[in-house]
Amino acid sequence: MGERNFRKLGLGVILTALILYTVLFMDTQIYEAGGKIHNAFFVNTDGCRIIAMDVMNPTIAKYTDWEWKDKRFYLECPYQTWFRTEVANGEWYLKLIRDIDKILEENDLTHDWQIKCFWFHMDVVSRWKARLSHRTQFPLEFPYALKVPKGVRHLRVRCINTFTNKSLYEDAHFFIQPPPDKLLKKAPPTLKYWDEEKYSSKETLPISVMILGLDSVSHLNLLRQMPKTVRYMHQNMSHVEFWGFNKIGTNTYPNLIALLTGLSASESQEFWLRQNYMDNLPLIWKEYKKAGYNTSFAEDMAIYSMFYFGKPGFKRPTTDNNLHEFMVDMYILRQSSSVADTHCVGERTFMDVLLEMNDRLLPHKQRYPFFSFYWWANGFHEFFNSPRLADGRFERLLRSLDDAGITNNTIILFMSDHGLRWGRFRRSFQGMIEDCQPFLSVLYPDWMRKKYPTAIRNLAGNAHSLITTYDLHATLKHILDLNSLNDKPIAQRTEELWKLKGSETPRAVSLFLPIPPWRTCNTSHIPSEFCLCHNQVSIPENNRVVKKAASIIIDYVNQLMAEYPVCIPLELDSIESAYFAAPQRDNEYYIEKGHKNSYPEQGPYWEKRKYEDRDIVVRLKTKPGKAYFEGITRRQGKKLFLVGEVVRVGDDGNKNNDCIENPLLEPFCHCAI
Repeated sequence: MGERNFRKLGLGVILTALILYTVLFMDTQIYEAGGKIHNAFFVNTDGCRIIAMDVMNPTIAKYTDWEWKDKRFYLECPYQTWFRTEVANGEWYLKLIRDIDKILEENDLTHDWQIKCFWFHMDVVSRWKARLSHRTQFPLEFPYALKVPKGVRHLRVRCINTFTNKSLYEDAHFFIQPPPDKLLKKAPPTLKYWDEEKYSSKETLPISVMILGLDSVSHLNLLRQMPKTVRYMHQNMSHVEFWGFNKIGTNTYPNLIALLTGLSASESQEFWLRQNYMDNLPLIWKEYKKAGYNTSFAEDMAIYSMFYFGKPGFKRPTTDNNLHEFMVDMYILRQSSSVADTHCVGERTFMDVLLEMNDRLLPHKQRYPFFSFYWWANGFHEFFNSPRLADGRFERLLRSLDDAGITNNTIILFMSDHGLRWGRFRRSFQGMIEDCQPFLSVLYPDWMRKKYPTAIRNLAGNAHSLITTYDLHATLKHILDLNSLNDKPIAQRTEELWKLKGSETPRAVSLFLPIPPWRTCNTSHIPSEFCLCHNQVSIPENNRVVKKAASIIIDYVNQLMAEYPVCIPLELDSIESAYFAAPQRDNEYYIEKGHKNSYPEQGPYWEKRKYEDRDIVVRLKTKPGKAYFEGITRRQGKKLFLVGEVVRVGDDGNKNNDCIENPLLEPFCHCAI
């Protein structure tokens, strides 16, 4: 072998190793800060191709610019909170945090005894109503702190003018009881510093699970609107970002019931339709509870919860910590914020209440294995730019989990259920596509790479596979048996999976196993109206748009070779094939438009539109050299431009590209000598 060829072989090996390392162990980042996507496809397998779209381009910027110019689009709460909950020596206190003199001045009073305050037990009696009982008066006097009785999980506070009985203030508060003293006194270092030498495989601590969900946020809109959160995740956390996560239903329930039970929406009805309550559902947190985990569940929009909106809800408590009844009371007390349909009580947004619940549970999570499900929806449904208001909050959330050591023993599903379902952006072609592409990242403890190398390699390898919430359910079940994450059982299950092809391919595959490349929307049980995998429609080679696409591809190749005079500029010899690529759905699609309320961009009523944006895939032969190339151009309106990379797919045996020492560009060169 000649020296030059040897150097090229060595360089190729190094480049291949770097690519594999990046795919398996680094971020799956395929975009620039400015939003340019480098790949032509998010998924490109035998069974499915999903087109890639840019995070930001001029057609999207107009929606962003329009909304942020609206003066109401700044999240502020108009009222001040009087009391804050604090824990001291294992006891909860309700402490006045506002200056008493300021309160008196605002209410034209002179002495603190002129204000009476009460706290109440609160019980939810219906979706919209809470019953208050056990009214207990407490004085608003120095030191302005009330000791909360043990066992109280939440209460309502009301303060009135003693003379007029006029209500001056009303709020609700929840209380997470501290862990037992024996656990509080025991430091939990293993959560922060996992020591492989100290713990054998049999002694490995159970891995906790946390699901952090933002309603109605597509993958690309997360990247667009929450750069701080994404940057922290990329730079500080071991994670896999998934580009082929496809929704399976219109709204929250069908997508999340598959995550939590492994059932479709229709299958789940068998467990609750006759009983008129949902306690019998095979929810995954029940299995974690049986395995000794502490469990928690909370949604910030309780009356629109996946289990209560058009559903009967639960008759009995579902998890160890459940914020449902408290959040119903918060909705009853709700006040408008500076953003339409985004609620506050006092200074706290609904979003902040769930974040506070996580903070209160940190001491538990440091000492118990736990399963937590938190879902934020208030405000996220309504606006294209709403996630931006949450960016700093969720960056702080991830940082707090890191600082407490939680991320060292926890797998986190950071995810959504679907994209934005109404508004101006949703009426665009890209808005239609993004509705079916919720975001998903799986964050995992760094030590798992070494302890479970094949499982984590498969997890990373699935970043560009077609996946659904059925697969997430299978993944959650997989985590319950840590021994099954070892290399030998992973290899055995992979072999069994590879024997099941076609219609026998299971609809749910753990992400710790390789997703079969032949998987389709049909085998994944994705309804055709939500399937983003491409249909390919043949186009005549003499079509005007095809010829223009071929010209763009040739120009791109020649620009690549401009710095190499030894390479002859290429010309089009013939167009071998061309086809349109579009999602497997009718070219008519439905969008939700606004109704008459405080903000015009909200739904829901329906309008039928047609989309005309297409990807045009062209395979062509060039001269001289008779090399074959394939490229993809995208038509948006009247514009036609190249997406992804042009690839060489063969030649007629007349290969002549050995005159440059660049293995990445060699396929595009036809040497003059």
